[in-house]
Amino acid sequence: MQLKVGVIGLGIGMRHLEEYAAVPEVEITAAADMNPERLKAASEKYRAKPYTSAEEMFKSEKLDAVSICTPPRSHLQLTQMAAERKVHVMCEKPMSTSVNDAKKMVDTCGKHRVKLMIGFKKRLAPAYAFLKKKCDEDLGRPVWALVKFALGRVDMDWFWDEQDGGGPITENTVHVIDLLRYFMGDVKRVHAEGGNYFMRHRSPQIDTGIFTLSFKEGGMAGVGAGYGSEWAFAKEEVSFTTAKAVCEVKGNFDQPGNLQYIYRSQPDKVYTENFAKPDGFKEEIAHFIDCVINDKKPLASGEDGVESVKICLAVKRSIRENKIITL
Repeated sequence: MQLKVGVIGLGIGMRHLEEYAAVPEVEITAAADMNPERLKAASEKYRAKPYTSAEEMFKSEKLDAVSICTPPRSHLQLTQMAAERKVHVMCEKPMSTSVNDAKKMVDTCGKHRVKLMIGFKKRLAPAYAFLKKKCDEDLGRPVWALVKFALGRVDMDWFWDEQDGGGPITENTVHVIDLLRYFMGDVKRVHAEGGNYFMRHRSPQIDTGIFTLSFKEGGMAGVGAGYGSEWAFAKEEVSFTTAKAVCEVKGNFDQPGNLQYIYRSQPDKVYTENFAKPDGFKEEIAHFIDCVINDKKPLASGEDGVESVKICLAVKRSIRENKIITL
């Protein structure tokens, strides 16, 4: 079966195109972007028909699936356009900075019976996927976690706009918030400290935060995230602890390729795994295509996306109101 696929938004969308091109079941049909240079590059490299308007692309092409890789403000409208045409949707995170809009995305895809997968690629990144399988089969559910997820400088207006990207806590930290939900379950309580410390010209948007999450099934996590580093130095470090084991995943930011774990019953033996291509894009796109072809529910569903938006907004509310937020 050959799926006709389009990509809207050719920033991170170029990575989607790269991975789609490696899937034999995919025919890259079209790409849409308002930047003529990006559009020309995508069209020439991937033989995608170029469009400066997503609406025109949907009207002109018969697509089976689409990646929506635009800033979050446009996600609802583009998802509705796709779903109404029976086009399956792979949507970059966050779904929205509005819980209501995120729910509408889920509703419209449900109404039209199309898949909605959210770009939480960390669920499929090799190190985390390996560790999740180990936890499910052997190590048990983590009850303590500590995360460093401090990104470098981003100075695009949409990223900081409260009604669009929502700043680092919503646009970027959503990745590890979803990852913690994936490993530890639903969140019941959020307590955060933070503010605008480094990007004064983006005030009052929150640029950095440190927060704790308490989970309904028991357990807790601490997260330090936001614009707390610079790209040449930015690291990703995640520690999970279960009743049976202590586990760590580390690497450069968004490249978590080094995993080690140790059993409490064998405190002198450290197990190590290293993953050469650790960012998860390849696995994410392959999983989305598999879900479309074989009618499977995506690992990172629209409902997961809604919950993560709720938690991001609770973190920011806790900072601004200086109080614990119960979900």
